[in-house]
Amino acid sequence: MDKAGHNDGSWAITRFFREEVLHPQKIGSNVGVLYGVGVFAGVVYFLDKYGELLIQMVGKPPTNSPDTALFNFQSLMLVVLLTICTCTYLRAQAPSLVDRNKTGFVGLFWKAARIGERLSPYVSIACFVMAFQLIMH
Repeated sequence: MDKAGHNDGSWAITRFFREEVLHPQKIGSNVGVLYGVGVFAGVVYFLDKYGELLIQMVGKPPTNSPDTALFNFQSLMLVVLLTICTCTYLRAQAPSLVDRNKTGFVGLFWKAARIGERLSPYVSIACFVMAFQLIMH
């Protein structure tokens, strides 16, 4: 008998797949995760294979941007997206850390976490667009 009380003689990895991956109640969300990973892997493969061709087609713009993210819209959007994603992840891992500060300057992190939770498909699309734009430049 193991620590969790399982006495079926199976390995931990097979129990994990049976109870967490292939369980009927969890299979729908796991298919969504698998789909997302597949799309991500496909985009990485596509950019690896055809990235140079895309850069040649689009061409590189001149790089004469200032050093700060406040005066460069692309850098500002990157900082905002990373803040939203980080706050959403932190709230999922440790809700009390983000939820106790809802006012003041630190309240911006709670608001960023709420934006990430409620608008997650749009934030994901914005992250992919920003990643594609950064790869092309």
